[in-house]
Formats: sequence, structure tokens, C-alpha cells
Amino acid sequence: MEQRFLPFDMRTETDLLSSLLASPETAESIVKQFRLGALSNAHRQELGLSDDEFERLSSAIELGKRVNEAESKYQSQNKITSSTDAVEFCKNHFWRLVQSAAQEEFHIVTLNTKNVVIDTHQITVGTLDASLVHPREVFRQAIKDAASSIILTHNHPSGDPSPSREDIEVTRRLKESGRIIGIDVLDHIVMGLGGSVSIQEYSN
Repeated sequence: MEQRFLPFDMRTETDLLSSLLASPETAESIVKQFRLGALSNAHRQELGLSDDEFERLSSAIELGKRVNEAESKYQSQNKITSSTDAVEFCKNHFWRLVQSAAQEEFHIVTLNTKNVVIDTHQITVGTLDASLVHPREVFRQAIKDAASSIILTHNHPSGDPSPSREDIEVTRRLKESGRIIGIDVLDHIVMGLGGSVSIQEYSN
């Protein structure tokens, strides 16, 4: 398969560098002579690059650094290790539901094996009912994300975040389903203008 059709994570370092430089031979020479970590401190003359090539390479290195910093910052801010973390994340991420949603909306937060947030997904809109929140719909999204665990969350337009009997039943049912397929339900956060409640803590 031609290099330009390969997914980026399957390309060699020489392939990737060649896409920035005019000469594949120059890219191969640089990879042989320099560690990747040393490229950001190498001078144009050392690398044997033109001004334009050096500009493209420097821009790519700087962009890579910024992407890595942004990803690290995101992960540190969105690691959920407690019910307090879950409540804080849901309050910040789903503030619209608390402020202006006229109906109940049920969402899930998917997490990886390190309890870092992968993504969020809307599952249903309307009055929360165990028959409407089907495990199939909830865990389909979690499986797509290759999630290790999930957090459930929904809003109470009334403003009172106190969990209802139905909220607790939905939580119980989804926890049982999660155990069967190996995806833990860590918590269920109920949000309202009057605050947010962790069902995990509420039930204990």
C-alpha cells in the first residue's frame, strides 16, 4: 500500500517526515542521524534543510507540543476518581441542562481504564422511565468508545435534584447490565437548579 494511503499511526517516522520535506532521502538521513527528541533543538544547517522545509518542520514540532500539552491538561482536568469529581464534571459539562432544559435529558459519560473522560452521549429526552432508558442504547455508546466504565446523568427541570424512585430503579437496572458485559456504572448524577446529587452517595 502506498504511504499516502496508510493511516498516520502506521507510517514510519521517515514517512511522516517525508510529508514535510521535499526529499525522502533527506528525511531518511535525518531519522538516522537524530533522535526525534533532539529535532526541536537542531539548527537548519545541521539538518540540511531549506528555509521553507525548516519552517514546516518547526511548525509541526511546535504544533505537536501544543497538542500534547492540551491533551495532558484535558486528562488532568477530567479524571474522575470520586462522586465529588463526577458531580463537578457533570455540573460544568452539562450546565445547559440545569440552566435552560425544559425536559429531562439522560446522558452518559464514558471513561477509560484510568477513569479519564472519553466522551459524553445523549441517550434520551423526556421523562426518565426505566422502560425508555434501555441498556442496549446506553451500552452501545460505551462499547463504541471502548469504555471501561460510565457515569449516568440527567436533569430535573423542576430544580429539585432529589433522586426519584424511578431514578434509583434506572440506576440499579443499568448497574446490573453493566456487570454482565463488564462496563461498570460508577455513579448517577441528578442535576437541578437546587444542586446536584450523586445517587451512589445518596443510596449509601
